[in-house]
Amino acid sequence: MEDVISHEQSLAFTRQTINAADLAEWPDAALVGAGRLEDGRVFTGSSNAEARPLKLKQLTFTDSRGPSEDCECIALSADGKLLAASFKSSDVLIWRISDGLFVQHLHHQGHTDLVRSLSFSPIDYTLVSGSDDMTTIVWDTRRGRVLLCLEGHRGPVRSIAYAPHGAIIATGSEGDDSSVKIWDASSGACLHSFSVDEYVYKLTFSPDSSSLCAELGKSCIIYDIHTFTSTATLQHAAGKTLYSSMSRQGDRIVTCPVSGDRRQVKIWSTVTGEELLTIDHPKKLSYPVAFSPDGAEVVAACDADTAAVTYDSRTGQVRHIFKLSNLADSAAYSRDGNYVAFGADDRGHVELYDAKSGVFLARFDGHKEHRLALDIQFPSDSHTFLAQFRSGPLLLCNIQDVLRIR
Repeated sequence: MEDVISHEQSLAFTRQTINAADLAEWPDAALVGAGRLEDGRVFTGSSNAEARPLKLKQLTFTDSRGPSEDCECIALSADGKLLAASFKSSDVLIWRISDGLFVQHLHHQGHTDLVRSLSFSPIDYTLVSGSDDMTTIVWDTRRGRVLLCLEGHRGPVRSIAYAPHGAIIATGSEGDDSSVKIWDASSGACLHSFSVDEYVYKLTFSPDSSSLCAELGKSCIIYDIHTFTSTATLQHAAGKTLYSSMSRQGDRIVTCPVSGDRRQVKIWSTVTGEELLTIDHPKKLSYPVAFSPDGAEVVAACDADTAAVTYDSRTGQVRHIFKLSNLADSAAYSRDGNYVAFGADDRGHVELYDAKSGVFLARFDGHKEHRLALDIQFPSDSHTFLAQFRSGPLLLCNIQDVLRIR
């Protein structure tokens, strides 16, 4: 069965030509730089400790001009069909995920310094990029041209978010100009600027685009987009550095300190900023934290143990305890809520579990040069996930292929 699946993978991802339909949609498509199918190390079994190796392939994405360069940032299109990434350069590369075809290289009249953040429009394939050159560029990805250049920050643009309705863009900068700016996505006009005193780590819009959560170093600030005012500031005791995540429904935010003696997970109302629930654990809870897609549970790692725990997000009752092989540094649920994946700290692998039962499904090992799974994202089909590591190529791992053998 493993050989059959590997053969099917080779047929699905190995491209010999670019046809007329490809060029009609992507005039700059190229075979050079396309995703490569490589042998991967996958383990499955009744438990992580008893997992057996499988012979399967994984699709890898790198910058062909510098295959060893680290990936700085990634973004998936709203329909899950495109992957954009930048590898320690001022350029942005785009692939079609279904077959790894390299469809666009964004660089002409673009950034003059490293690209640090990317975000696709939720309504089309327009892409926005933020750079150390202090500018934000809105791109027409099909034609590879600049639509807008947003200027006004006086520091590197390290965080970007498109509003779900696609009409506005939020950007966050650091350095001498730590600020959050709101831009009109059509005209490029700066609608408002919020001054902040800390590094802007992450920006997240609510699903109705009415509010924005800015994750700073030691707090999360919620802004009302209609009035351009701050409505709440979320902080833990002693001003510890926070990690946060908004529910897909947009009604709540979960936070957890990155360090400190007392690690509690807190759930807050996005609307009022009210603390709704505090979750304690015998061992220190830590980042990453995340809501399940339906908002019914939250997952958090245990800093003093190689485990992660899911809780009922309304009552705080324990649902599942996942015994990981190492400390988790990233976590993500699949779009359908069937799977939860954890990136192991400094081990270069991702562990996959059944989110409903807590059963171990598989461990996907990265290349030997991989260190630290920085980010895990599931495309819309929930059949695959994309893993970004601190070093080495991006990996697209197929869940269904593993389950067929398991």
